[in-house]
Amino acid sequence: MNTRIEQLRNGLFENFPGICPERAVIFTESMKKSEGQPIVKRRAQSFYDVLDSMTIFVRDGELLVGNQASSVRAAPVFPEYSTDWIVSEFKGEPYHFAQRPCDQFTYTEEAKQQILETIDYWQNKTLISNTWSQLPEEARVAWELNAIDDTWCAAAGLGNVLPDHEMVLKHGLNHVIARAEKRLKELDLTEPGTISQYWFLQAVVTSNRAVINYARRFADHLAELAEDTDDPGRKKELLQMSANCRQVPANPAETFWQAIQTTWFIQLILQIETNGHAISLGRFDQYLWPYYKHDIDSGVLTRETGLELVESFFIKANEINKLRSWPDSEYFPGYHLAENLAIGGQTADGKDAVNELTHVVLDVTAEMGLTKPSVSLKWFEGTPDKFMHRVLEVVEAHKGGQPALYGDPGVMRILDNMGIAKEDLYNWAPVGCIEATIPGKWDFAAKGSWLNLAKVFEITLNNGTDPATGYTLLPGDGDLTTFKSSAEIMKAYKRQLHYYMGLQVVVEHISDEMHILHDQNAWRSSLVHDCIERGKSLIEGGARYTADGGPTAGAVSVGDSFAAIEYALFDRKILTPDQLVHAMQTNFEDDTTSPAGSEIRQMLITKAPKFGNDDDVADKWTVEIYEFLGPTYQKEFKSSRYGKGPIPANFALSLSSVTGNVAFGKSVGALPNGRKAGTAVNNGVSPSNGSEQSGPTAVINSEAKLPSIWFQKGSIFNMRLGANTLTNEEGRNRVLALVKTHFKNMQYHVQFNVLDDETLVDAQENPEEHRDLMVRIAGYSAFFTPLNRELQNDVIERMKFEMKG
Repeated sequence: MNTRIEQLRNGLFENFPGICPERAVIFTESMKKSEGQPIVKRRAQSFYDVLDSMTIFVRDGELLVGNQASSVRAAPVFPEYSTDWIVSEFKGEPYHFAQRPCDQFTYTEEAKQQILETIDYWQNKTLISNTWSQLPEEARVAWELNAIDDTWCAAAGLGNVLPDHEMVLKHGLNHVIARAEKRLKELDLTEPGTISQYWFLQAVVTSNRAVINYARRFADHLAELAEDTDDPGRKKELLQMSANCRQVPANPAETFWQAIQTTWFIQLILQIETNGHAISLGRFDQYLWPYYKHDIDSGVLTRETGLELVESFFIKANEINKLRSWPDSEYFPGYHLAENLAIGGQTADGKDAVNELTHVVLDVTAEMGLTKPSVSLKWFEGTPDKFMHRVLEVVEAHKGGQPALYGDPGVMRILDNMGIAKEDLYNWAPVGCIEATIPGKWDFAAKGSWLNLAKVFEITLNNGTDPATGYTLLPGDGDLTTFKSSAEIMKAYKRQLHYYMGLQVVVEHISDEMHILHDQNAWRSSLVHDCIERGKSLIEGGARYTADGGPTAGAVSVGDSFAAIEYALFDRKILTPDQLVHAMQTNFEDDTTSPAGSEIRQMLITKAPKFGNDDDVADKWTVEIYEFLGPTYQKEFKSSRYGKGPIPANFALSLSSVTGNVAFGKSVGALPNGRKAGTAVNNGVSPSNGSEQSGPTAVINSEAKLPSIWFQKGSIFNMRLGANTLTNEEGRNRVLALVKTHFKNMQYHVQFNVLDDETLVDAQENPEEHRDLMVRIAGYSAFFTPLNRELQNDVIERMKFEMKG
């Protein structure tokens, strides 16, 4: 990187995340003026007022402009969604913002007072308070005992959105306004249902004008800066940047610089409209490629300047931030935003889509060493091995799991099974952590309550009662001392699962209805087909495609527990049910028994079969759990948009547990696989930490058995490689062989941390010496040292393989 980029990158670390009150104050004052009006129009006008009044600034030397808050890496506040936790954390309950175990934020006393005064207006008006008040008692109880959790959707805006970047680049936002105005003229307001369309389309016009106005504010500011500088080189840059902001995003992009500025404006402003995270970038190297190629061919752009613009984009992606409550931060630590950027894959006619811009992105990923955006590589049978060697070299250089790797064959099969149009399949892109979506045609790639599979299993083993709280929602079919076989336990478990899956759906439907009442957003809706044509926002059913489904956590831990029960109680009969129950109730710590609790735990860990070792005896249980979850979600449960236009409008299985495996594990007691109470359950579809004992090929073979056709919401598969694994061609060949086998087996995803235990442990003890150390947490990367100790330990304990040449 050149001096300019290095200084801008260093500036990221010099700006500690803060809390900015501006958006909350401006938004709230605007909303006060519009009480009683339709929510979609109120939010559009408030959106306009925020973009028109918020502070804008240009950092020294930067080539792309646009800021989310009043300072770099500061997070705005969105009081319309939830406020109680803000008041509590200002009081230090459970932590002061600046003293959290991770994801810390600073603030001034003035900012604190502004926020507290602002959120007074939102008492009893927030999304979460209204959602919570409407939940059935059994859903509230399930949430309280941590079997389900919908905080990420019920207390925040809806994210996981992938807009139509290509449309905005080709036509501009004036084109979007023209489409909305045309539809307005076509409406017959005497027809039932058209009034709500009328309001939505008016809001589309307002919100798109807001974005154009925001860009023109920068155009004016940049022109003023150009007048004030004596540096002729910088003056020329500032004048060109001013011209760029007058042209885009209002009108079509004409150059690569304008195209990438447009892309940044979209990425940024969607995260000002609401605080829903995982706003993603789609196939970055495909929709920007025509502009890059044209400018290179015409001599307007060199590879060096193109590289600098992409580097600038990566820096801007790391400037934005999100303030979450501490409980929510436990599920999304590391200042997580999941801005997924896809490269590679195939073209519409099935050819390799890799181009020179793909290589530029790889070079920037390796060189910059940043956590955002989350770069993802799409592999298919036509992806050259030579190119994949370069990809693995970048994985080794980045250290923190980028690019993550996805398999076109498996994902396209999943989407085809859901009824997605054949012509759209090749163009899918990952959104957020990992979810598959069709750019510009899907509403929310991930949305819905989380499901704690391990907690439901614990409830099943205790006759339907949660041992931690004593709650019984669905009376059980027995307990571990009365069940006669593993199959009998599985039948009881599926019955409990179905019940809690139903509660997931109920909570999600209520959350959706509350978002319709409180949180309709016109701008993002206008960038997704067919919202303008239908006159509906995304949450009302405006998109072409939709499918709900929140993350699940702990399936492999449960599968291993079934294998342990079958081994210890019913096959070998080396323990009695009473012995196993007592050992778990005492967390394997009662050494007065014979065998002692620690001996029982050691036997369960070392002797009972485990998923990840290519052992059908163990693997069959995890497979059966997924074979139940996937079809049940897809065939039995409908999303709230069912029958309103989008397809397939059902629920789908998510195996993207983010860090929910750590957070959910805290509420789960000891399990029959030897896992102790309160510790993490497995992450995604990865084997339980420490359970894989037969090498990477065996892990891949176990993964191949999973019914991935049901994994539409994604399946995270973590592997950790020794630091020297990818440093030579032979090591890369071995890893590439595993990757290709994995994807030819129709599996979804794999990602690599390339770090040794020694480095990670030293970073725990000497964080000041490892400021730039990155790790792959779930479907995103984060700097290691700011993470809390529990999550750091989870990363360290993940499976690691040495695959030297």
